[in-house]
Amino acid sequence: MIARNQPYTAILFKFGVLVGLLYMPVLLFHLGTWFPFAGASGYLLWELGRLHRAFGDHTGPGNEQRSEQRREPTTSAR
Repeated sequence: MIARNQPYTAILFKFGVLVGLLYMPVLLFHLGTWFPFAGASGYLLWELGRLHRAFGDHTGPGNEQRSEQRREPTTSAR
């Protein structure tokens, strides 16, 4: 289910919290500093995918109706 009207600030806040949580193993195990940002970027890609599917669901039926309207005059012209 896609959350409607979720502000971008909430998404960015979740991203920041995720970076902070993933940064703890970096401090403990001396991993590369890129690790938290790479891991949290997966979350941003997931959100982008959700938005893409939401826009596809929103515009899908309208596109089908328009394509049917375009096909009808060509078949009824005979």
